[in-house]
Amino acid sequence: MVSETGRRTGILSSSQADPQEEALRIDLVSDFACPWCYVGRRRLAAALAERPALPAEIHWHPFELNPDIPAGGVARERWWRERFGSPERLAGMLGQLVAVGLDLDIDFDFTAIEVQPNTRLAHELMHLAARHARADELAETLFAAHFARGKPIGDPETLAALARGCGLPQDEIEATLARRDDAATVADHLQQVREAGVTSVPTFILDGRHAFSGAQEPEFLLQVLDRLAAAPGEAAVPSVSQDR
Repeated sequence: MVSETGRRTGILSSSQADPQEEALRIDLVSDFACPWCYVGRRRLAAALAERPALPAEIHWHPFELNPDIPAGGVARERWWRERFGSPERLAGMLGQLVAVGLDLDIDFDFTAIEVQPNTRLAHELMHLAARHARADELAETLFAAHFARGKPIGDPETLAALARGCGLPQDEIEATLARRDDAATVADHLQQVREAGVTSVPTFILDGRHAFSGAQEPEFLLQVLDRLAAAPGEAAVPSVSQDR
């Protein structure tokens, strides 16, 4: 979940957070190899679409579910077999995700994924996208590329093509992926996330204080949004949440 420190700060240091923002700040901690993070982002979008009068700004934060995966990734079938064991268990899990995805216009195609990626470069590219206000667009692109088309999102050339498609400058893409200009910053950010007590993803922190984890249903998210709008500064998260 997330510690009290993470709740208070929204993971960011006080110098990064802006308490004067008019829009509701939503800090979203995720990993692009996590299918439930994709589901969680789409469910959040569905909830926000139901409250068009409530402006919100999403701030993405990195998390590595499997930081020990080599830079080039590992064979999907081997990795899933080692992680999830029996084919029956894996089939049940993937079937559930496919069914959930249908309601969110997510076309999960797990058979297309040949490589389980290391996502560090993807997170570094997100840091670049945030500087150009393209983080949301790139996040959706990364999720869709991996889970719907089986693209190897740990591969620099693949990432560069996806970034260009989001309108990011070529010279800055090269600086990020080839020179690793954002590597130290992202490593520090990953450490901040761990120190904030985040242990699972997706994790959401609303208004810098109200935290919960899991790909929550839109109805749950609407409860949180409505409580925040009705009573800013008071506890907004229902007592029961369903972690993924």
